[in-house]
Amino acid sequence: MTVAGQDTFDFNPMVGPDRQDPHLFYRAARERPVTLSPSIGAYLVSRNADVRTVLDDPDTFSSVVALPRIYDNPPEVVAELKAGDVPETPMIVNEDGPGHRRNRALFEAGISGARVRSLVPLMRERAAELVDGFGGGTADLVGEYAIPYVQTIINALIGFPPEDNDRIQTWTDHVNLLWNPLAPLDARIEAARGMGDYTRYLQAHIDDRRAHPRDDLISTLVHGANGLPALSDDYVHNIIRAGARVAGFDTTRDAITATVLVALRNPDVRTRIADDPTRTIMKVIEEALRRDAPHRGLFRITTREVELGGAVLPQGSVLLLLFGSANRDETVFPDPDAVRLDRPNVHDHVAFGSGLHVCPGAPLARAEIRVAVQTLFERLPELSLADGYEPTYIASYFFRGLESLKVSW
Repeated sequence: MTVAGQDTFDFNPMVGPDRQDPHLFYRAARERPVTLSPSIGAYLVSRNADVRTVLDDPDTFSSVVALPRIYDNPPEVVAELKAGDVPETPMIVNEDGPGHRRNRALFEAGISGARVRSLVPLMRERAAELVDGFGGGTADLVGEYAIPYVQTIINALIGFPPEDNDRIQTWTDHVNLLWNPLAPLDARIEAARGMGDYTRYLQAHIDDRRAHPRDDLISTLVHGANGLPALSDDYVHNIIRAGARVAGFDTTRDAITATVLVALRNPDVRTRIADDPTRTIMKVIEEALRRDAPHRGLFRITTREVELGGAVLPQGSVLLLLFGSANRDETVFPDPDAVRLDRPNVHDHVAFGSGLHVCPGAPLARAEIRVAVQTLFERLPELSLADGYEPTYIASYFFRGLESLKVSW
């Protein structure tokens, strides 16, 4: 047994080699006790059993630090946020106990199964429209397909008009920068300057839905549902800008392209898709979520001294749960780096988390991924990776996603 903090083992997903292939680090991390990463400023939890221990015990491992708060930035950034009257209130993902359950229930009502099903025709229409718009026999499936497709769906769910997609995406990118303590300070200052406009834009939609409710997420949060009371305006701001727009966009974008990449790199998978597309695509999606979890992980903080993963963690220790590592733990998933569509326990992955804080948008994400992948292979049966293409990954603190996915047909 070691005392956490006496042994360091650094991890920085913003630079190589961790940026391009974190699984080399993850594999080594699983062979060590829980140890500190100076770059992250947290103890890394890499083994599947340890990740699940944390997720299943919110009393000992609190979620109050799950995501950074934008007001935790340096004073220069905070000054810009204050100048724009940008609110900062607790997020669902950062809450524990009854408050979390109550607020989560209202969020779930806003992304109910019925609402997800109502969006499927739009998913099919937008996916087909984007594929039909490809020109010249080549495309980048990140910029030309996954991004505009997911933007359309998540904005429709929230209640944003499609003509605002571009500026909403810019603001969403600002939020990601403000969460990232490894991002350059000047970039975070610039992002903070844009948040005032985002705040005023969101408030205008909140005010409109209060007077003119519609069938969208904003209306549900503003008016309440299923006997649950409405949320405060500041809380709605955080659910929309973080819980819905960031979490609902980046992870789904990256899961779509990861799924397509798995299919295009494995001829036997392509053959099975051609023979039985519906069942095979669902299996490819789950195996891709396991192999390349689109969300790198979330933070927790210990509420007492506790033993975990061969280390003693003092009270107040911040942990980063590495979902991508847990999903390739060889003690749970034999031959974890391989693509095996018939893994009997593939649904045991934690790509969407687990327990109290399991992702409430997982059903929506799975529907979006399924329609996007199925449409692509139906309309472009000769799809293949572009000559010379090699995957590279974005510099991101929280997300694991391709910079591009260049294909031809």
